[in-house]
Amino acid sequence: MKRHTHSHTHGERILIDEIAYASALRQVSPMWKIFVSLYSLFLCLFSHTWVISVLILCAMLIAMTAIGKTRWHHIIRLMQIPLAFVILGCIMILLQVSHHGEKMLLAIPVGSWYFGVTAESVHQFGQVFLQCLAAVSCLYFLSTSTPMTELFTALRRMHIPGFLVEMMELVYRYIFVLLEAASQIRNAQECRLGYATLKTGFYSTGQLISNLFLRAYRQADRTYTAMESRGYTDEVRTLGLAYETKGWQKGLAVGYSVLLTAAVLICRIGGSRWGLF
Repeated sequence: MKRHTHSHTHGERILIDEIAYASALRQVSPMWKIFVSLYSLFLCLFSHTWVISVLILCAMLIAMTAIGKTRWHHIIRLMQIPLAFVILGCIMILLQVSHHGEKMLLAIPVGSWYFGVTAESVHQFGQVFLQCLAAVSCLYFLSTSTPMTELFTALRRMHIPGFLVEMMELVYRYIFVLLEAASQIRNAQECRLGYATLKTGFYSTGQLISNLFLRAYRQADRTYTAMESRGYTDEVRTLGLAYETKGWQKGLAVGYSVLLTAAVLICRIGGSRWGLF
């Protein structure tokens, strides 16, 4: 019984947290990883060029898999989470409404209106889609190579206000608490056929949400009481690790940033001539 409970709880953990602890880039200083990730994200949002988005996406995937030794099926599984939201958002860019159907590549007439896609909307769809994937890959590179506790320590070194970092730590901690509580409630409901029909499923979902809120509130109160009894003084202190950032890793980060900046400048200067925008 004890072994079964442990495996079930382990299965409910967030996959990205396990990947970060197993990454080959974990021993690299979080400062360097934050720099590469945020600088790539900034250039991705600034460039508005599909070429730069593809370069950043490929660079982040190579960094996560070839350097960080993260398995491809983990990356694909993680990318599936935002991919659905990106597709739904970009579809609204792809579809156009106009009175002139002859200007559309594909159009469906509805009365005096035409619903379809144009060459401009297809181009904009591809550009925004790639830009979103590249931006997500930048954040995934940071999160799959840096455990959250080490990231919080790095944020403190960057002089981020302490109360913001502490709030992030508590929210991160309670993600696991809520997942475990929700899993226990749902298992109990399924044992009582709470999701046998659509009607009972809606009712059970409502009960799960309300009970989860109450459990989370009580657990938060108990946790705060336990922290105060152990000398909590409005500050969570953690021990920093000794990182081993090698010279070639620093050189690779700097060289990548320089080459990416050069690519952005080239695209900005010659983009109108080559049709990259």
